[in-house]
Amino acid sequence: MSTLARTQREFVAALYSEAPCEPGIEAYRRNMLANLGNALGATYPVVKRLVGDAFFNEAARRYVRAEPSRSGDLNEYGGGFASFLAAYPYARELEYLPDVARLEWACHESYHAAGAVPFDAAALAAVAPESYEGLRFVLHPALRLVASPHAVVEIWEANQPQRDGTPSRTEGPDHAVVSRAGELVHVRLASPVEWKFLSALARGATLGEAAQALGEAHAQAFLAAGLARLVGEGAIAGFELASRA
Repeated sequence: MSTLARTQREFVAALYSEAPCEPGIEAYRRNMLANLGNALGATYPVVKRLVGDAFFNEAARRYVRAEPSRSGDLNEYGGGFASFLAAYPYARELEYLPDVARLEWACHESYHAAGAVPFDAAALAAVAPESYEGLRFVLHPALRLVASPHAVVEIWEANQPQRDGTPSRTEGPDHAVVSRAGELVHVRLASPVEWKFLSALARGATLGEAAQALGEAHAQAFLAAGLARLVGEGAIAGFELASRA
């Protein structure tokens, strides 16, 4: 290892250490912790509101030391915060908190995701009916799916800036669909059937495979209107025909 590389590694290790260090390095350390902590606060405002500033700031400090940033883009930092909270002993009584964090990270990813061209309805109309089962629908790049045994959608909605933080219900489970329209991110509840269908599409299932996963009765009831609605909402952004072996 070169002298420069060794020096750089020692400098980074000092930044994330809790051991005393030279004043110059201490200044960098304070700035780094503040910047990454502020980034977490901006990404997880609901989590921060739920636990309060002091709790959140301490959890963020510990997370930053445990999970160093690997990118110069602060928007890419914090994806593991939900898992950290799940193992954080001081948050043990807040069983819903990690899933609220997962929902907030899904919102963060949705906001920063790429866009998509409008759905080509004419191309779909040209597909022969006997090929429908082989259609592989492509979800919008900004679409995210979050499932939780807790009422995370209601908790998230109750803690938006215009709300007082009081949820109207406390029981789950919740199946959340996160999407983006323009620069606005939306979170809505989906039925378990719709969420299962979208999850199948997200895994790359064909229409036939996704319908089979739902079961015949649910597939017939949902697909008649649900598929057209998902296309109209922009949740489904395109399609391709699965190749045959």
